[in-house]
Parts: sequence; C-alpha cells; structure tokens
Amino acid sequence: MKKFAIAAAALGMSLAAALQPTTAKAEESWPPRKITFVVALGPGGSADRTARALAQRLQDELETPISVINQEGGGGHVGHTYFSQMPKDGSYFLATSIHPYVSNAILRFDADYTLDDFAFINGQWNDHDLFAVNAETPYKTLAEFMDAAKAEPGKLKVSVVPGSTGAINLELALEAFGVDKSAVNIVTYQSGGKARTAVAGGQVDMTVLAADGTLSIAEYVRPLALAADVPSEDWDAPTLNQALEKNGLEAVPVLAGSMRGLAAHAEFRKNHPEAFQKMVDAYKAVLEDEAFVKSLKEQKIGAEWLGPERTTEIINSNFDVLKRFDTKE
Repeated sequence: MKKFAIAAAALGMSLAAALQPTTAKAEESWPPRKITFVVALGPGGSADRTARALAQRLQDELETPISVINQEGGGGHVGHTYFSQMPKDGSYFLATSIHPYVSNAILRFDADYTLDDFAFINGQWNDHDLFAVNAETPYKTLAEFMDAAKAEPGKLKVSVVPGSTGAINLELALEAFGVDKSAVNIVTYQSGGKARTAVAGGQVDMTVLAADGTLSIAEYVRPLALAADVPSEDWDAPTLNQALEKNGLEAVPVLAGSMRGLAAHAEFRKNHPEAFQKMVDAYKAVLEDEAFVKSLKEQKIGAEWLGPERTTEIINSNFDVLKRFDTKE
C-alpha cells in the first residue's frame, strides 16, 4: 500500500509537471535560433529599407539572426495574411508599413484578420502629411487658403493621391474650417511625384502629401500646416490642430501618414508577455544607439520611438477615420 501511495504521488507530480504551462520555458528560450521579418510590400521601398536596417542592428542586440522576406500584393494584404498564418511564438514579426496598410486591407478585403490580431510594437518612421501651397500664391496660413476657397468656390485647385491619408486629411481640414468639399477643385494623381510636380509647377494651388517626400520641392512651395502631433524641424509650419486652435476651431483626429514599424502576433504578446517585452526593450535600445540613429538619418530613414501603447492608440483611432472615409464601394 505504501509503495502504491509513493507511485501515485510520483505519477501525480509527473502529470502536474506535464500539464504546467510552457510559458516559463518559452520566456527563457526566447529569442529563438532565428527570427523572420515579413515585409508586406515590395523590395527597395521605404518599408523594406526600414525593415532591413532594423534587422541588421537588432540581430546584434538579440544575438540571433534576423532574415527579411517580402510578401507583396493587394496593398499589403498578401503579406499580412502570410504573417497571420506563421507561428505565433515570436519567431515571426511583421516589419512593414503597419499603417495605414493593415487598416486599409481590413476595410477593403474580406480579411481573416483584424487589428486585434496584431500586437503593434513601434511606429518608427512616420511620414506625416503636409499642406503646402505653391510659393507664388498669396496664402500665408491655412486659414487664408480656406477663406479664399469660401469666397470663390471652385477656383482653387488641390492635388492629392486618391485613397491616401493626404486626401482624407484634406477632407478633415475642410470640415473643420466649415468649407464644403465642392468649394475646392480636387485634382487626383496616381502618384505623389506627379501631385508634387503639379503644385511646384503651379498647375494646382495646394497639395496635401507626405512631408518627407515634399522636401524635394521645398523651394517651390510654402508650408501651411502639418497633420502631426508636433511640428517638424524640416518645415516652418504649425500642426493642423494648432492652426485650427488659433482660429477658435475644434481639433481633428491626427491621421498619421505611412507608419513604418514592427508588429508581433497578438497571441505571442498574450501567451509570452516577458518574451514580448524583451523584443520591445531590444527595439527601444537600438533606437537609443546614437551611432545607429545617425546611420538611419544618413539613409533618410526615421528613428522615432512611440512604443506599443502610443503606436496602437494611433492605429486604432485612425482606423475609425479611415472607416468613415472608406470608398471601397
């Protein structure tokens, strides 16, 4: 009887050990032997360059190799779907333009994923939209431009890329200033380059496009406002909400432009919180490395640290705005 009791106790201990969550073991063994970054856009673009630069530095910090693969198509949808089907143990991360591409793909396709399936880590490179007029126009502020649009409806032309955050930021600004959309002549171009050429050459009066890209025509334009939380060092202009506040108007949601960054599977964060935090800490550490940040700036790559909470907050709040202006029908 005594032998049976000992055997039963031993069996119970073995079963208990076998049934224990493997979380602790996973936390200790992370990072894995290899990590893969999935870029949901083509090679050579801004998201791809950001991912490869980050991978090269981060693998030294984590002491594990990081490879980068491209899974392009469907405005990021193909890559997002591929990533969602990969192991959720912290061996795969989505390193791409996490906004607005993930949100737009959810809205425009019959996606099997939602924003809740992603654990956003950081929006590293945020290219905010700039409201800029041709330098020869008389408008010194965004309020002056809006007043002119009200005074002579249909006269002023604005270039945008259809479906872009710039197009939506224009609508948000028009609403905030109480200007009907029909009061401006919105001219659409299929590329930011052509839309910028139009304002630089005077074919249109204003453009609303990514601020970094507009630096190439800085001598031909006058900045009026930036759709961002804080002003830019590159442009002498207030934020959109600062311009609205100055005129006694209510603030609008800050709709971020293209946000290149990193996301994990939500299941990885939930099941292995300590391992997830290790990646967060490592990412933050490399962006505090002055030599690395300098190299990114030399490559014209952003190096901002927002962190998981702020990055997720921006993406979630922007999703509501994108949904409101979604025109997939």
